[in-house]
Amino acid sequence: MPATVNANLKLLLCLFAATPPLAAEDRISLKDGSTLRGNVRAIEGDHKIVVDSEFSSDPIELRGSALRSISFDVETGEHHNDPELLHLVNGDVLPGSLRALNDRQILFRTWYADDLTIERTHIRSVDFGVTPQKLVYVGPKPLSEWIDNDDWEWENGKLTCNTSGTIAAKNVLPRQFILRFRLEWESGPNFRIYFCDDFLKRTGNADRYYFEINSMGSQLKRQTAEGGRRWHTLAQSHRRPQEFRGHGIDVELRVDRIRRQIYVYLNGEKLQRTPDPIDSFPTGTGIMLQSQAGGDLKNIITRLEVYEWDAITELRRDEGHEDPQTDGLVDVEGMHLSGSAITLEEDEGNTRIVFESPFNNQPLKVRTTRISSLYFKHPPDPPNGKAPIHFDLRGGGTLQFSSLALKEKVLEATHPLLGKLTLDRSSLERLFVHTKEADSQEEPEP
Repeated sequence: MPATVNANLKLLLCLFAATPPLAAEDRISLKDGSTLRGNVRAIEGDHKIVVDSEFSSDPIELRGSALRSISFDVETGEHHNDPELLHLVNGDVLPGSLRALNDRQILFRTWYADDLTIERTHIRSVDFGVTPQKLVYVGPKPLSEWIDNDDWEWENGKLTCNTSGTIAAKNVLPRQFILRFRLEWESGPNFRIYFCDDFLKRTGNADRYYFEINSMGSQLKRQTAEGGRRWHTLAQSHRRPQEFRGHGIDVELRVDRIRRQIYVYLNGEKLQRTPDPIDSFPTGTGIMLQSQAGGDLKNIITRLEVYEWDAITELRRDEGHEDPQTDGLVDVEGMHLSGSAITLEEDEGNTRIVFESPFNNQPLKVRTTRISSLYFKHPPDPPNGKAPIHFDLRGGGTLQFSSLALKEKVLEATHPLLGKLTLDRSSLERLFVHTKEADSQEEPEP
């Protein structure tokens, strides 16, 4: 019979924490702050979560209503290069490719949920040309690939440090780049990452940046070796670590050295775009991780990626489309058209959007390779589409669900705009449950 976690949950989790970890684990976080590790076998809606662990020879059953979040740990499979990103009006983002278009619907192809037929009124935009960003570093890599290691350790593919220490890597940053990493913690973080850095020392004069997160929030700073003022704060957030679900945060730093601009994203949401106030933009290509942990703190880097970045295309997408009563098309050179997207044509491997504009006698046929973003008109009050269960997809993308059932190979779920969906289980990276109670209370310490 399954071992049921009930009023003795606290005791069970304390005992579980003392056992050796599984080679591959999901991390489950509960609403009372408890956490455990194991392999999630199934989720049956709000009823129960079934977990295999080394603690018990039988599966452990948790109440579904007690769940706060799950970070899934599955073997990395084939890397999917999705050429487009579809943005729904509720904020969800779906990677895939646009396959058909008419005046009411689009057909969007995905590897994780097959083909989706979506009402145009549910779509905010489609971004094209997403995949040309070249992946130049993926890790974190073992300690032998780093230099000047001071108290960082390598544990099951993760870099960890529970004291004060640094570790560095040279020659990993292109001129224009996207730096992404995931930082996790047990009771709280105290962490910095220096970048555009050839100095790679904790103290001393240098031209570089660092991003920091600790108990007070997070900030991006610029260090300079010139003038009397050595540090300049470029961006900051007062959102404390306890407010992030799942005891972790995804950070993305986009650096445009040509235009001296830096973009900061936290958990996929743009925090700020900030200019560099110093004329001599840092040219360094190294990074350095600095842990400032102590006591019961522990910094854990579970993912670290560097991409070459086509910053010009990204700037075009940021221009947006201000008229909700028309469709909008932005090309890669910044030309902006208003009108109506009629259909998608394909000819000898080339796809084109047929677009009617009041400024042209004949519809334009624009190759999708020339399009940065296509915006869809929407009613004055578009459907809200919010739901309490949020999923992050592996490789990018987010979805909200009102109900779900997780099985061995698939996730069966109900989306507030798309209806019934069946997703490949390997596409799931993180789940968290959003409640009104979570809005009014900070997440308790584990």
